[in-house]
Amino acid sequence: MTMEQSHTSPNSKFKQKKSVSKFLLPSKVPNKVGIAVARSASSGRKEQNARLELCCAVTDIPKSPIAVSQRPLSVGITLPQENGQIRRCSSVSETNLHSTQISGTSQESNLGERSLSHDTVLREGSGKSNSSTDSLARKALIAAQVLHLIPTTKARQRNFLQGRIGANSLLGPIELERTFPTKEVTIFVGTWNMNGQSPPGELNDFVLPTGLEHVPDILAFGTQESCSERFEWEVCLQETLGPSHVLFHSTSLGTIHLAIFVRRDLIWYCSVPEDASLSVRPGTAFRTKGAVASGFMLFGTSFLFVTAHLTAHQEKVKERVSDVKKIVNSLDLPRNLPIKNKNRDVTQNFDYIFWSGDLNFRLATPRNKVLEWLSKTSFPLPSHMPHGYMHHDQLCSVLSDGAAFKGFCEANITFPPTYKYDPGTQNFDTSSKQRTPAYTDRILYKQRAARRLSGLPEVPPLQCLIYDSVPSITTSDHKPVWGVFKAHLRPGLDTIPLAAGLFNRDVYVEGIRRRATILDEDRGGSAVCSIH
Repeated sequence: MTMEQSHTSPNSKFKQKKSVSKFLLPSKVPNKVGIAVARSASSGRKEQNARLELCCAVTDIPKSPIAVSQRPLSVGITLPQENGQIRRCSSVSETNLHSTQISGTSQESNLGERSLSHDTVLREGSGKSNSSTDSLARKALIAAQVLHLIPTTKARQRNFLQGRIGANSLLGPIELERTFPTKEVTIFVGTWNMNGQSPPGELNDFVLPTGLEHVPDILAFGTQESCSERFEWEVCLQETLGPSHVLFHSTSLGTIHLAIFVRRDLIWYCSVPEDASLSVRPGTAFRTKGAVASGFMLFGTSFLFVTAHLTAHQEKVKERVSDVKKIVNSLDLPRNLPIKNKNRDVTQNFDYIFWSGDLNFRLATPRNKVLEWLSKTSFPLPSHMPHGYMHHDQLCSVLSDGAAFKGFCEANITFPPTYKYDPGTQNFDTSSKQRTPAYTDRILYKQRAARRLSGLPEVPPLQCLIYDSVPSITTSDHKPVWGVFKAHLRPGLDTIPLAAGLFNRDVYVEGIRRRATILDEDRGGSAVCSIH
């Protein structure tokens, strides 16, 4: 190597480093590990204070230092220093949000603190927006926190999916409290005998009735004599619900169909859904009578949804009771979910059971008497039962004497009979058969008994908040019936077979596409589907 080469090579390297530094940090000179250092003490102190003020405005943390590792960082990260400690203000972490000092025992004690929600930020922002900088910082925080921010300290503990209730387990108590602060989940159950007809163009009265203030967390739709196009029916439900919920699972047997929609941020906390079915007429090629069921766990609580179509005709009460007993003892669920003592009675194996469908129980009263009662009665009925001819209802008698549906309850019926109407009208059957109006479409519910040593219930009782019908839908000879329930959730173990975000993508995409198209037609503009 010549003397000229030995002099020019270091200079070229120095120029190259200088150019890289100028590109990454135009106002700084990089040190050996790539952390920018101020050129002078006075100017550096001003810049540190400015960055510190901005960081604290975004995260609402005090200006006290946080001890962190002194390992070298990658080139290009600008971190202010104070008293020899590096403050990580370049990103927003859950630790910053809660002013948590990562040191000693305080690190573990603060693992359960909740993250800052959008609503909290908005409420606090309305009272503290004293400056434009603070307002912009809060907007930036809202935009960044689409999902909960995960501190690396939690990730390093590596106690996810270890089969126990850990501080950071996916189904553990902290995650449950974060997702459901009250530990209460709302469940919508709907049943409808569609009479083999296509659904109406407008399903809001059934899927999103005006009596609901918020869309429930779980929605289960059971149909009997369903339309032949199952995909079309599921897309109609998805289109009505919008992007907030996804089709978690669906199953069918002949003309009986069950679709379960779940709030889309909850699918990560659900187990793999299981289903089973039974035809009570095994000799028939076209299965119209029987039941389908689907069960799964949400956190540590198990749910079973059953929709059934039982034997018809006024006098066949014993046959309907026999159908129920066959279904209860033949549905093999659960198969993979953890359960200590599996019972032959499927309704004993889940925490909450919802049984809906066209159960075909009738009013044991002559038609003319029922019509006379209807002509003199205004609905909704008073909230007590029996009322009018409800004490002649066959299902009420079955429930009271324990012949079937042991342990099940039904909320008070305040709506008119849901069977049988002339399709397209609000008139009861005027055909030659002159069928008597009846409450054939029902929703029953049950909670598995679990008590502590003190004798008190382990969890609050299952509540029915609303129980109603949908008289506005006239495409079928039956009216849809729906109910909303409130249940209590428990934390679970991560050893259950997780669904891992399972949902029906095809139904979701097509439903949202149609929703956007309708919105475009209504607004007369371009179709824009905004997913919140």
